[in-house]
Amino acid sequence: MTGIKKFFYKIFLLGTIIVVSVWLFNKVFIAQSFSYAYLGGMLNDKHKIAEMTDSPKVLWVGGSSGSFGINSDRLEKFFGVPVVNMSFIAPLGTYFLTNDALKEVRKGDIVFISTEYDIEKYSTPQVIYEAVDYYPAGAIYIQKDTTLIDFIGHQMKHKLSNVKKLFWNIFSKNEAVNASVSDKTSVYFRNAFSKKGDIVSHVNNMPKSIDFFLFPRAPIDYAEQLKDLNYFVEEAQKKGAKVYFVFTPLAESTYNYGKIAVESVETQLKKQLKCEILGCAKDFIRKDTSFFDSFYHLKPATRDINTQRIIELYKKKQKTN
Repeated sequence: MTGIKKFFYKIFLLGTIIVVSVWLFNKVFIAQSFSYAYLGGMLNDKHKIAEMTDSPKVLWVGGSSGSFGINSDRLEKFFGVPVVNMSFIAPLGTYFLTNDALKEVRKGDIVFISTEYDIEKYSTPQVIYEAVDYYPAGAIYIQKDTTLIDFIGHQMKHKLSNVKKLFWNIFSKNEAVNASVSDKTSVYFRNAFSKKGDIVSHVNNMPKSIDFFLFPRAPIDYAEQLKDLNYFVEEAQKKGAKVYFVFTPLAESTYNYGKIAVESVETQLKKQLKCEILGCAKDFIRKDTSFFDSFYHLKPATRDINTQRIIELYKKKQKTN
């Protein structure tokens, strides 16, 4: 073997060792963190709850504003059927949230869908790859990369990030491992939810500092999101379910700051959405002090108020039909 061939052979061998090592460490991290990972646990556990719940049922679909925003026990008492809170996180995008939730829609279900104003159609690579680590079924909702180089780059960046987290967990204290609903610090971990899917980990915790102005000010083009919402509505109705749209809770300061953005989304929804809408955006604007760690995430007490408002608007809608 010539010197140049030996050189390229060593380069190839070293590259293979690195790639295989990253792949193996990535698998170790996923296996190690599966028991406490927030996103992975949420996706798997909420689907299990829905699968085990008989229809007719009430199904709540959307981003994390729904996890923080409703009291499923109160809804269950009002409707007289089981309630499953299938809210995940807005960064997954409307394409993921709507198509994934359709799996759990059955004949006779009442479905409420509530998507954030600034939600995108597709998830970011960082979020979607983390989701798929723990929930492989979500791989079909990944936006295809335009080039092979982009695909390889996103994959390697994600896997290297997991390797970094693995060694960080080894050499430092991992708070998520021992997190529980009863403690006063933890919020985002696998067992953060009630048996119906509401987040309850923040009940004992102090509110966090919130940037109420991290929100769009210009009009938002919601056309692609509306395509996903309308596809969901049509497919759910084909299955024999009734669908309603509910606006997300929003902090007063955020609303005042981004009023043009909010009104642009509301106008598009009212003109183009193919299901009934409960109330209007202003019905769900709350004082800043009502929020926990985001201008979408309500405190426990305000969640009850928000749930009652939803019930009142639903009853009003039934009277007018």
